[in-house]
Amino acid sequence: MDIQGLFKSPVDRIAAFAQMQVLLYREDASLQDYFLQLQLDSLTAPRASLKDLRNSKRLGAWAVHRADQVNNVRKRRNVKADVLFCPMPYFGRQSENRFLIRALLGVAQAGATILCLMPDDAPCRAEIDDRLGALGLAGQVKFIDPIAPSNPFDARIRRRLTRLRAELAFEKTVSILEPHGLSPSTELRGGFEHLAGFVEAWERLAPEVEFGAVVARCHWHALCSPVCRTALQRGKPVITFQQGVIGHTLDVPVTSSKYVAFGKASASFLAEMNSRFFKAVNRPESSTEFIPAGSLFDNLKPLPDQFDRQTLLLVDVPIAQSDFYGVDSQCNALLDLADKLLTSSASGRRVVIRPHPFWNNLNFEACQRLVQKHPTRCEISHPVWSLEDDLRRSSVVAGIFSGVLTVAAACGVPTVFLQTEGGFATSDLDCFSQEQTLLPEKAFVEIAGMLDDRKEYERAREIALRNASEYYEGCKDADLNGEFFARLLSRECGNSVAQGATK
Repeated sequence: MDIQGLFKSPVDRIAAFAQMQVLLYREDASLQDYFLQLQLDSLTAPRASLKDLRNSKRLGAWAVHRADQVNNVRKRRNVKADVLFCPMPYFGRQSENRFLIRALLGVAQAGATILCLMPDDAPCRAEIDDRLGALGLAGQVKFIDPIAPSNPFDARIRRRLTRLRAELAFEKTVSILEPHGLSPSTELRGGFEHLAGFVEAWERLAPEVEFGAVVARCHWHALCSPVCRTALQRGKPVITFQQGVIGHTLDVPVTSSKYVAFGKASASFLAEMNSRFFKAVNRPESSTEFIPAGSLFDNLKPLPDQFDRQTLLLVDVPIAQSDFYGVDSQCNALLDLADKLLTSSASGRRVVIRPHPFWNNLNFEACQRLVQKHPTRCEISHPVWSLEDDLRRSSVVAGIFSGVLTVAAACGVPTVFLQTEGGFATSDLDCFSQEQTLLPEKAFVEIAGMLDDRKEYERAREIALRNASEYYEGCKDADLNGEFFARLLSRECGNSVAQGATK
């Protein structure tokens, strides 16, 4: 797949990952379910070898499948709904949970009956039940835990079948990639088994459910991936949503008939990337309508003049141990920029460092050294602080390619996307290139001006809002109401979901 003009990186991992996707999809489209794990691969771990895999024995495979056949001799459920609603099966981010609730309520308000694939212990389940009840919509939604086994024996069989499925998928992946020098690391076997659990659960559930359309959070994520593929195979419409700033090729191939993007910039970028992917695999491109809608899960609330804060917010600075994007040097340049701004002024300038929400694999040493050097004027934001909290106490925001930057710009906060010579860049953010994407020396001058000169600050606010209006459809939040989903779900203009979804 040709990524020229789409992404730029000092390392070749994005190009290599794109090549992996093409090779695997060309051989077996269902291997798309495992693209997410391949993107998370570590370069330092030992590579898997097909020879070693073939020496391992999948003991009792026949017996397990036979036992499963016996277990499945039971009366199957027959569940029907207008819409099969599939969120991502993780509930640790409040912004994602808010999106889930708004979207589910919107589909219900469109008049659709809904089958929602959600674990019984999902932490947002109680709020969903309360909101549906308050709107008188509880009767339209049925919940099914897609992972829950039907009985203890079924649980044991599932575990064994999941392991077998994962081993087969991993072995096939290695057999396709190894001849090209792209074999994944042995560490990914556990990740393949994690994803295989969702695929196995869905494929056991799928024969029991009938639906007229699918609304899924993100077509390439965990449970969503096999669900979207099944829907398209059945000829059903599939609606999916942009997950965030497009920084890699994981978003292709797009397995949805309608893709809701933040704005025209991302919609056109993804359409181009999808076209290149299908050209590379030498298959006809599926028909997808890309729909600009606005911000899906972050609130774009205009913030007041915050010049007097004299605070620079750095976002997503600590890098993961596996630097997929090659942004190590850019992160260091960002911290050097902050150090220079603090050192060069005796004024009240402050710096707040906001890490990525997933803290478990981040390197904080460089950030901690900066805090130790400027203990009264530099701090690392605590997880208890929301994004809104950190934006409200900041005058300027700087980073590399985080979605926090796009949100900050749309809220009217002066924003800088730091670039380095040969550093990482995604064309998804090209609309911010004008006066906001800056090399380190230029960034230092511009940010110092924004912090010290009100006129420069006000000018930067205007630029941020202008560019963000192109990225987020008019700098607005997506209106995920019943009317919005009725339009998306109607098969023909003017037809409601209830009129045609399950016919």
